[in-house]
Amino acid sequence: MPPLPVYPAKFTRLLRAWSAGLLLAAGLLATLLVSLEVKKSLEADAAVHFSLVSDQVAFKVRDRLDAYALILRGAAGLFAARDTVSRAEWRAYVDTLRPHQSVPGVQGIGFSQVIPPAQLPRHLAAVRAEGFPQYTVRPPGVRDLYTSIIYLEPFRDRNLRAFGFDMFSEPVRRTAMEQARDSGEASLSGKVELVQETATAVQPGTLMYFPVYRNGAAVQTPEQRRAALLGWTYSPYRMTDLMSGILADWNGTHGNSVDLHIYDGPQAVPGALLFDSLGGDQLQNLPSERQQRRVIDFHGRSWLLTLDPTEETAYATAWATLAGGLVLSSLLFWLVRSRTNTQVHADRIARKLTREIEQYSAQLSVVFALSPDGMVTFDGQHRVKTVNPAFVQLTGLAPDAVLGQEDSAFSRRLDQLCLPRARLPALSAMAGTGPVTRHVIELANARQTVLEIALRESQAPGVTHILYLSDITHETEVDRMKSEFLSTAAHELRTPMASIYGFAEVLLTQELDPASSKEFLGIIFKQSEMMASILNELLDLARIEARRGTDFVFEITPVQALVEKVVREFKLPDGRAPPSLIAAAGHLSMRADPQKVQQAILNVLSNAYKYSPAGGVVQIELLDSPAHEGTAAQIGIRIVDHGIGMTPEQQSHVFERFYRADTSGKILGTGLGMSIVHEIVTLHRGRVELDSQLGVGTTVTLWWPEGLSEPVVL
Repeated sequence: MPPLPVYPAKFTRLLRAWSAGLLLAAGLLATLLVSLEVKKSLEADAAVHFSLVSDQVAFKVRDRLDAYALILRGAAGLFAARDTVSRAEWRAYVDTLRPHQSVPGVQGIGFSQVIPPAQLPRHLAAVRAEGFPQYTVRPPGVRDLYTSIIYLEPFRDRNLRAFGFDMFSEPVRRTAMEQARDSGEASLSGKVELVQETATAVQPGTLMYFPVYRNGAAVQTPEQRRAALLGWTYSPYRMTDLMSGILADWNGTHGNSVDLHIYDGPQAVPGALLFDSLGGDQLQNLPSERQQRRVIDFHGRSWLLTLDPTEETAYATAWATLAGGLVLSSLLFWLVRSRTNTQVHADRIARKLTREIEQYSAQLSVVFALSPDGMVTFDGQHRVKTVNPAFVQLTGLAPDAVLGQEDSAFSRRLDQLCLPRARLPALSAMAGTGPVTRHVIELANARQTVLEIALRESQAPGVTHILYLSDITHETEVDRMKSEFLSTAAHELRTPMASIYGFAEVLLTQELDPASSKEFLGIIFKQSEMMASILNELLDLARIEARRGTDFVFEITPVQALVEKVVREFKLPDGRAPPSLIAAAGHLSMRADPQKVQQAILNVLSNAYKYSPAGGVVQIELLDSPAHEGTAAQIGIRIVDHGIGMTPEQQSHVFERFYRADTSGKILGTGLGMSIVHEIVTLHRGRVELDSQLGVGTTVTLWWPEGLSEPVVL
């Protein structure tokens, strides 16, 4: 037996150098790929963060408008509770609201009285007798109807200029006043210059009106409302002062990185500009697609909010990741640190948003306590005195069914409408002199309405307590859906993250041979790809749902050529034959977004190969379904596999997010592919047919309309 060869030391060193070089090359390649993914993640995070900021601003503005409307509704309630309201009573009511603390930015809270021409001399004499000898209704002139601002608190400084002004004489204000008068709801005016303005520092202005009707008059129709009109409670707003109050804390956090414009109406035209946070055009060189738009509709009056980022996305993390790849330990360190920093940043944003939402809820609680949606009053004998229309709409109880009932009988009557899991406590247990206690009940109607209720003592004569009811059904459902989504997403990301963390720890703490190190790096890279795939598909699904097809580019698309392109570019699994294509008779074309259609076909084709691991032919067939009576012409793309198949129970969940029929973990996937397919096909006004038998195979048919001109809006 010949002796074993002995290699010289130089050859051994060269072999080690080559091994180290290969390991370094593999590390650099992994670093490059991970750096590119980090860059994409930063851009996606920046886009999501900016969208959240935009939602937050729109939420602040809309909630503040609702708060002002509720204040004006409560002010109108003064006239509903008594025949006349004196100037001193008006001032006392506004002082009790303390609007500059609870809802800063309001210019004032006033009342404009309707004055028929025949009553104008008597009106002038009455107001002058109050101590205002120079009082008159402005502007002068003969009109069919006069109105006059007689109350406006605080009654000082700029607000003195509005005393006696006839807002009904000005077309923009008149339009909003007529809208409030005829609808019975709060109304916003268009862009105006307030009479409070002086010659300097003029700001765009707007006004909110709420109608005040004669006590006890019928107001079911517009004609009845016009006949019963006494005037309007209203608030004037200087837009810069208003937005400073609404966005006080937001300006310190985001004001330097976001340019906010608010326009009167749905179009961004210069003449309709109400507010500019930076006071100038700061974004002329930035791509327009980064702009976020939100439309706030307030009882028929629309405000367009445009938000533009003023800073470019920072790529410091991506460069740090690339530099750290020069050394294997640094690569792993920066990878873990990047993921950790991302999580910390997300937690910080979540905590900040939670704190802000809690602050908004606290502010809104004050406003709702003053004038909530539903209201029931009780007299001195604890009997039901009045109920408002909102209470009837929320509960379905007619006024005749509850008026005059004692609070105990009323409590039992309302409790009978509740589900056992959320019953109404006795009203006597809710009453007291301490803080207001809120309870949540759930009605046993078809919608299963969730109501938040509170009982407050009243200082008004003849009314001892007021029961408030607010509809929080939507908020409850949103909280449930958000919790389920976050729980599912976290669960799906935890598995690949655990593998990355575990193998990274082994590489950092143990000396391994090059082959083992390369194997572990391959596992880390594969799990990183899995995380990136989950995040990318989540972002795809979020973009599709958010834009609802508005970014689809529709064009006449040859169906067979598109399918052949998908087949050519599809990466076949090792050892598998390409899919067979069965073309339809004639030339098939449809109006669709070719990229979105290609993505849907590719997702289904990938599943066909993935879930037929034992092999078998995958077949694609093009179908032509001509128009019939009552149905439009359709084109079908059918994909058939002979794989593991599904049970009927599994088929019922196939379009749910993160649902996977195979739970063994042997077949990789995110469980989002078919959700994306369903969204794309639905936005094309098509449908998805699924037929599967366990152990036999699955057939998926995508039906597309031939002549779609625009996406469906869901």
